[in-house]
Amino acid sequence: MSIVADDALESIDAALQEWRQGDVVRAPDLFFVHIADLGQPLTEAAKEAALDIEVSDEDGLALAEIPTSAPGLVVITQTCDIVRRCNERPFIELAPLVSGVLEDELRQIRSGRRPRYAVVPALALEGLVADLDRTMTVEKAVLARWPRTV
Repeated sequence: MSIVADDALESIDAALQEWRQGDVVRAPDLFFVHIADLGQPLTEAAKEAALDIEVSDEDGLALAEIPTSAPGLVVITQTCDIVRRCNERPFIELAPLVSGVLEDELRQIRSGRRPRYAVVPALALEGLVADLDRTMTVEKAVLARWPRTV
């Protein structure tokens, strides 16, 4: 038995029928979240978060959710899984878009010489690409409410 009403599930499923792998979410205040050990911060965002707390070696892991701003998120879940019923397949995988990609870098990404990144054709002229090293999971109900860019 689902905790979400059947009509709400149907609404989510209907909203996702148009979504495809490679579609993008671009909205104000988007962020990407990763988990870090603040006792051993590896990224600048984690280092900044670690400044706000005191972590001792005896504490073990000091896990924290680290949100970072993103100019957009690209759907990397396969289309066949996006359109499946949300009560059977509730999750969507997203990768953040990164900006500032130069023309030479874009050529390398297109040719497969930089597999960390993927070209998003609709956004390449803006210097935006998907960073496939970073992925985030959201429930389908979240994606169903976001604006879709094909």
